[in-house]
Amino acid sequence: MTALANKSELNRWYALAILGFVIVLIYFIFFQGFVAEHSLMNEEIDALEQDRQEYAQLVKIIPELQKRINTVKTNVGDNTSFLLADSYNLGTAELTRTLKSIVSENTASTSECQTVSNTPYRDKKPDQFEKIVLKVRMRCQYDKMLNVLLAFQEHVPYLFVDNLNLEQHLVRTRRNQNPTHPKLEVRFDLIAYMNKPVKVKKKNDKK
Repeated sequence: MTALANKSELNRWYALAILGFVIVLIYFIFFQGFVAEHSLMNEEIDALEQDRQEYAQLVKIIPELQKRINTVKTNVGDNTSFLLADSYNLGTAELTRTLKSIVSENTASTSECQTVSNTPYRDKKPDQFEKIVLKVRMRCQYDKMLNVLLAFQEHVPYLFVDNLNLEQHLVRTRRNQNPTHPKLEVRFDLIAYMNKPVKVKKKNDKK
């Protein structure tokens, strides 16, 4: 009787061992791949979430970066603000061509607007960037001169007008006839900048 009970107990342990083996076998066959894939998906989700947080931080600083860029452009300007030339002589030639081109585009003939002279001038007061100055003298009809000045204002690279002086100049076709074609005698400094920062010497710098 005791031997039969022991044999029954032993068979039960064998059955439990076989059941455990079958469960492990089923797990490896059917579930191990799923669990591993699920684990990889969780890792990928964590990595994507980390990337999302980093991108979110970048998005937050974009407005500040754009603000800084706009500030730099406002204070310094970009390359289109400057003459293409990189030397004084080339800059003077480029600005002279620009002046002639603008006058030509806004007039039909020299009788409407004439450039009497344009003389290069080296400015002794250093600015943030090296500048080219032409001392210009013109004789123009009022409306034509206005168009030329507006063209200066809208031009790129930027042009600046300083020391503007206007005087009326009357042209007579014959003696004792009433004045016709009133014109302006115009003098001004036409200024443009090259993309060459100027190094200003401080008073305490050694010579």
